[in-house]
Amino acid sequence: MSEHRDRLHVLRYPEPAREWVEALPLGDGSLGAMCFGGLLSERIALNDDTAWSGSPASERMPPLVAGADAIEAARAAIAEGRHADADRALRGIQHRHSQAYLPLADLRVDISGVAGEVTEYERMLDLRTATHETRGAVGGVGITRRTWVSATDGVLVHEISAAEPVAVRIGLETPLRLLGAVRTGPLRSITIRLPADVSPPHDDVADPVSYAGESLRAAVACRVEHDGVERDGVLEGVRVLRLVLAARTTYAGPRRPPEGDEATALAAASARIAAAAARPAAALHRDHVAAHAALYDRAELELEGLDADTPSRLAAVQRGDSEDPALTALLFHYGRYLLICSSRPASLPATLQGIWNEDLPPVWSSNYTVNINLQMNYWGADVTGLSCLLEPVMDLLEHIAAGGAETAARLYGAPGWVLHHNTDAWAYTQQIGHGRHDPAHVFWPFGGVWLLVQLCDSLRFGASAGLRDRLVPLMRGAVEFTLHWLRADGDGMLGTSPSTSPENVFTVPGGTSGLSADSAMDLTLAAQLLDRFAALAAETGDSSALVARAARARSRLKPLRLDAQGAVAEWGGEEAAADPHHRHVSPLVFLYPGADEPSAALAAAAARLLDLRGDESTGWSLVWKAALRARLRDAGAVERLLALLLRDMSEDRGGFSGGLYPNLFAAHPPFQIDANLGLVGAIAETLVQSHRGEIELLPAWPASLGAGRARGIVARPGVTVDLSWGPDGVSARLEDAHPGAAGRHRVRWRDQVLEVDVPGSVRFPSR
Repeated sequence: MSEHRDRLHVLRYPEPAREWVEALPLGDGSLGAMCFGGLLSERIALNDDTAWSGSPASERMPPLVAGADAIEAARAAIAEGRHADADRALRGIQHRHSQAYLPLADLRVDISGVAGEVTEYERMLDLRTATHETRGAVGGVGITRRTWVSATDGVLVHEISAAEPVAVRIGLETPLRLLGAVRTGPLRSITIRLPADVSPPHDDVADPVSYAGESLRAAVACRVEHDGVERDGVLEGVRVLRLVLAARTTYAGPRRPPEGDEATALAAASARIAAAAARPAAALHRDHVAAHAALYDRAELELEGLDADTPSRLAAVQRGDSEDPALTALLFHYGRYLLICSSRPASLPATLQGIWNEDLPPVWSSNYTVNINLQMNYWGADVTGLSCLLEPVMDLLEHIAAGGAETAARLYGAPGWVLHHNTDAWAYTQQIGHGRHDPAHVFWPFGGVWLLVQLCDSLRFGASAGLRDRLVPLMRGAVEFTLHWLRADGDGMLGTSPSTSPENVFTVPGGTSGLSADSAMDLTLAAQLLDRFAALAAETGDSSALVARAARARSRLKPLRLDAQGAVAEWGGEEAAADPHHRHVSPLVFLYPGADEPSAALAAAAARLLDLRGDESTGWSLVWKAALRARLRDAGAVERLLALLLRDMSEDRGGFSGGLYPNLFAAHPPFQIDANLGLVGAIAETLVQSHRGEIELLPAWPASLGAGRARGIVARPGVTVDLSWGPDGVSARLEDAHPGAAGRHRVRWRDQVLEVDVPGSVRFPSR
């Protein structure tokens, strides 16, 4: 493989990780690992996608209150400008908190019996093969470690090869409650009890990690094969070692109680190890690479750049010493890699940290935050041929709808189902807060609506008819709730109250409030839901009364407004944001990830709001702004925002200021994976756009990234685009990714437009 290709697909480091945000990630959607890359002393931090605190009982913990009266009181208070009273009413119907995604265990593999200086050290993560490798020499003795997590076999494999015999000690540890540890011949295992409740760090509670109540059990086990001998737990005379590890919990699915105990979990993990260990090491790795490549190789971005290790490349760009377009390509591929590793069919969706977390309790519970973050995790899926990775979201949403129906009935006296701004592995649906949280952050009943709209928009990329069939009943329930939620004003126009624009507040006499009517985000999501529902009804021949009601409501829905500054109005009145540079750009959800082309006036108002917000922000906000600017064809702004994302997080800039950690994880701060994953979608928007009814090439490509090639970018209605560009113009090859995409399509580059038969090719010369 050429050095040029390595620049696009390999992370390389000249020294081991000292901190977790320097370690490198592996995963198969279920089992996650962070490799620190120590040549003599290796730590591999382990996660399992089902390792969550709590149980389905978490949602049934008191207080469980009926909220219809509180909603009416809040509506009246908002209409009369009594914001404190509205706040008090809504705090009265807050529940508790969703549960937390947990660190599970650490694997330690230490080498002794050699001494001297470490030379020729290097650690690397090859994104193409999802394989971590550490190599070097100690006192002249060459040592190589290789690690991967196999989706085909459901195990982690760690291999050591040494030029001369060494001693190896292996240990398993857990930050959770250890139930037992056993070593029998080649087998080592620990069994674990997970907490029954974990409060997020921003909740000030005396006991944030509690084991009182129903909770999961887990087991981590490994089998060690080597060419040495074992004495008192130490493997001596080892030149070659293979360790095969598996983890299992008693998680049985959302809304289902745990099944079995720690012995059950250990038996399942042991069986998985036995099956994998019975196969040759070369076959294990070959099958792993093939399964990973089947997803990873679907898209590629090729740009020129520096040939150096990753820290040197980052430092050069951050100092402004040189340009390195290939570093942006590496981030594009890293985002796709991280999604593949943390979200596979039959796994849970990627959390706020994907599948990797080291903290107990984790920041923001490392859960599913659905007022932007879970959605952003999947923005790059459809456009890079990874629509299948949305399946875990669909699976979880079906369980959420079942629980959300109970919440809608009890809390609002409403039909259908509802989801607020947090959920977890148990499909939690309620409004969090313990009565202590600002409703601007937690009162937002449109989480399910946004997820459904995003899944519906996957259909436009050629997603399977099976997805459409699964969406229909969920759409009906969400529409029923939304029709109940909408309220008519004196002119008969429909809006929402109470209404929030997620996490933002405006000034009121004596302070701030986030409670108003008719936020832009509410109106947009309601419109998108009703429009997608109408489209599905037309496709399926549904002419029911609900379809007719939804159509009438859509015709009466209030349009978006402009404020006195010419920007999209965030709330329904003349509210002035307390923080004009707030990180959420929720009023612009219609522009991106929305798939409906706005009017010229609304597009200009969106640009105005972005100008007023400014560029500086937290990591995921930088990426959302980049995607929005791409939709506006503002390549210069995209370029500015990418530069901010590439900043060094070792510098304390204060507040919510995004950048990259040494392992290229993106910072909120602290680490959140949404910026890494969402960046794939943002970059794809600079390469190809297709929401306007034509396929547009390079609509917002930053000039500093220069010439290049891309393949596997998917345009609506399922056309795969391979393109190359340079000073002479743009060439593209278009293939139909599914039968419905064949035929004639309009293709644009700048002011040139051609009609192209797909499959087919097109070239636009420079003028």
